Amino acid sequence: MTTRRTVLRTAAVLPLLAACSPDVLLGAPGSVRIAVSWSGQELSAFQSVLAAARLPEPVEVVPLGDEIYTALTAQGRSAPDIVMLPQAGLVRDLVADGRLRPVPQDLWFDARGPRYSDQWRRLCYHGDRSYGVPFKASGKSLVWYDREAVAELRLADPADWSLLDWSVEVRRLAGTGRRFLALGAADGWVLTDLFENMLLAESPAVYGSLGSGERDWDDPAVRATFAGLGDLWGVREGLPGGVATALVRQFADAVRDVFEHRRAVAVAAPDFAEPVVRDALRRSGRAESAAGVVPFPAVNADRERPRIVGGDVMVLTSAAGPRADAVVRALADPQAPLAWIQGIGGFLGPNARTQAAYSPWSAPTAADLWTWQAFDLSDRIGAVGGRDGLWRVLTEFLITVGDAGGDVRAATDTAVTALTRFERGWR
Repeated sequence: MTTRRTVLRTAAVLPLLAACSPDVLLGAPGSVRIAVSWSGQELSAFQSVLAAARLPEPVEVVPLGDEIYTALTAQGRSAPDIVMLPQAGLVRDLVADGRLRPVPQDLWFDARGPRYSDQWRRLCYHGDRSYGVPFKASGKSLVWYDREAVAELRLADPADWSLLDWSVEVRRLAGTGRRFLALGAADGWVLTDLFENMLLAESPAVYGSLGSGERDWDDPAVRATFAGLGDLWGVREGLPGGVATALVRQFADAVRDVFEHRRAVAVAAPDFAEPVVRDALRRSGRAESAAGVVPFPAVNADRERPRIVGGDVMVLTSAAGPRADAVVRALADPQAPLAWIQGIGGFLGPNARTQAAYSPWSAPTAADLWTWQAFDLSDRIGAVGGRDGLWRVLTEFLITVGDAGGDVRAATDTAVTALTRFERGWR
């Protein structure tokens, strides 16, 4: 018998299979090929960067979505030269496998000192050589909210929200015309971002230990984080359309649920939600002042807020020639991303020398980015943090507990066991 779970998983996998055409990596002869994971607005934004940059060589962009890692195993004519790698934590493993070669060392420093923070250096260096250059940073600990909805529903100031407040409001607004939180669970990284922020809020020490290489998922802080997710997801009619709808909602759809369709008050989303927010407000005929953004909440008022940064790094495949070095150098210029930052938004420059006019939504995060010391956990732990690891475990957890469908404690036991088994098998 075909179950709802089977149907939902199939719906998630089919787009990925369609993206894996045998010819997808073949580019025009003579071009430096750049493989990216971006699509839609982000892909258009990157094209605007290329159009504005003084590139020394012709380039061809190869958009691969979640199949970006196939770019690192392609050979011959199909092999890309540059990969915009969304998981910086994979750099060292890829170097060990012989899939990358060093990038120009002088890109990391200038006469004023380091251009990038130490957290990027720790991820991109292997031995004393650099094998990646940060291109795009992301503030992962943000919450976007509808100011008008907050006023209409007489909610507390979002800047003062805690995770305890979230739990209360999810229940209070469940089943009403406007839910508290939207969720785009079809994108697994949305689930991992939420998990990571809640875990870092619960225990910075455990968050750090899980990223260190010796991971123990059966920890009280991990279990407390799953319990917190159960508080948010295990409420009947707590999400717009219920869990079945959330599981086929993508990141951008959840943002539109807040600002265009007004089915929810808020959504946890990175800074790159900005273009989607702006477009949703335009479609609904509302001013940009209707949207606000605040830091991700703490567990309660006495605890620290989580602050997680992620992003994409430029790496050179082992087959890349010197022409690719020249393109990387051009894209590493501090002013190269201005067309994306100022023209479209949703981009934070990791280069300390980048001087840009950020939007009022992004400016506070951009100004404070160097102090965000926690890096995206799932981007650092390899396959365990990917589609078959933490993504799948969190999706299973949501399906099990969603809409008050299952016991949260039992679902937590299952999740912890699955992560532990996956960890052992992957090693």
